[in-house]
Amino acid sequence: MMTQDFKGDFFEIMRMIVDADSMAFSRAADGEANVLKNNTIGNKDGWLYKKDKNLIFRADLRKSMLCKDPGFIYGISCTCCDVVNHDYLLKLLKTDRSNMTFSNMWVNANFPLFKEHFFKTIKKSGKDVIICTNKKAKIKNLEAYIPVKDFIPIPGNCVTYWEEKRDYIRALLDLYGSSRENSIFLFAAGPLSEILIHEMWLINPRHIMLDIGSSIDPILFDRKSRNYHNDNSELSQRVCNW
Repeated sequence: MMTQDFKGDFFEIMRMIVDADSMAFSRAADGEANVLKNNTIGNKDGWLYKKDKNLIFRADLRKSMLCKDPGFIYGISCTCCDVVNHDYLLKLLKTDRSNMTFSNMWVNANFPLFKEHFFKTIKKSGKDVIICTNKKAKIKNLEAYIPVKDFIPIPGNCVTYWEEKRDYIRALLDLYGSSRENSIFLFAAGPLSEILIHEMWLINPRHIMLDIGSSIDPILFDRKSRNYHNDNSELSQRVCNW
């Protein structure tokens, strides 16, 4: 159960990774909110959503935000970092408050906790790990921290990739999701992560599905892609408020 406590919810998710056999953590912040608002938006990771052009992606992202199932947890923007999109996303969600928490779960002042506990928790769970992220990711680097069973690569712009290959990606997720149980799926694929997590949940909820975002960019891509990766930045000290 999420209580909207920044550090408390972090440790609850760590507990669920080990103890639960069904849990999803989908994170939406300014990028996802702007897609849902049909604003042209992209970021330095290479994805781009174009107003009125990528409406298939927008529709599927919107549907992914409507799950009410217990154990399907949504992280959204906090009031201290982005109150406008906090209010927008909160109004969009249909689930109970006990399934809501921070999109910043792994970052800001929680990033040191993430570095200390996340990989140890994954190992403790004993569950197989499958990661879905950019095809350029250096998976061998990640294997120094946790064993990786499989890699689902996402090439190019995740927005257009989904719209062009939606049926194939759904079939691939069906293969992975239906042929396994009690695995950990890590997603780092921009706003496509939210769609993929929801699709996987519909295929088979008996997995742990986590949007890890940019939290392991220094490992996968050998770069500190966000300010919170730097210990002396203002963001690295920020304890987010609901």
